[in-house]
Amino acid sequence: QAILGAIRAILQLDEETLHKALQELAEAIGDMSEALKRMHDYVDPAVFYAVIRIFLSGWKDNPAMPAGLIYEGVCDEPMAYSGGSAAQSTVLHAFDEFLGIRHSEESTAFLHRMRDYMPPPHRAFVEEIRRAPSLKQHVLSSGDARLRAAFNRCVSALADFRSYHIAIVTKYIAVAAAKAKAGWAEQGDRAGPSLGKPPSALEAKGTGGSHIFSFLKSVRDTTREGMIRA
Repeated sequence: QAILGAIRAILQLDEETLHKALQELAEAIGDMSEALKRMHDYVDPAVFYAVIRIFLSGWKDNPAMPAGLIYEGVCDEPMAYSGGSAAQSTVLHAFDEFLGIRHSEESTAFLHRMRDYMPPPHRAFVEEIRRAPSLKQHVLSSGDARLRAAFNRCVSALADFRSYHIAIVTKYIAVAAAKAKAGWAEQGDRAGPSLGKPPSALEAKGTGGSHIFSFLKSVRDTTREGMIRA
């Protein structure tokens, strides 16, 4: 809602309404970070890593299933799909387009491929925002210090959200993987095959198939670079 209000305000040259919309947007992104913190209260890292994450993972860019998957009765040829990923989140793409965030070529290619997994109206919404007048250029040309500060609060909130996402991934994937490995090594062969052991190929990859830490750090850093410097 704040994005739509801001775009209308740009078109109408209504700086007061634009400033209010940017304040609302920064607050909304901050609320997303607070909501993400609830992960710690409801999801056990060991369960997420060894059980839930396997079912979130796809088989495109997944070395565990290099040939893809045949859907019997649908297609005779193997098909490859990415798993669920935050990179498929419409709202994060909308933030990037609205704030004029420009990611690296590799990250952009992955993000745009993830748009294929959005519902078509969601994808169309992101494209509409991309085609709207540039918020960043409007703020720069206005010379309004208050608008510049409000814009930077939005970018900072988005960078903070992405930093917190990295912390979540560290706990639920990197640390969980290390603990799981230690547990399996301790069990050795005496417990027989482990039914809960995920493929090792998933350790460094996101469920969408990205190289998880390099991707997340890259988009976080390029988000920070989107701030308007005084």
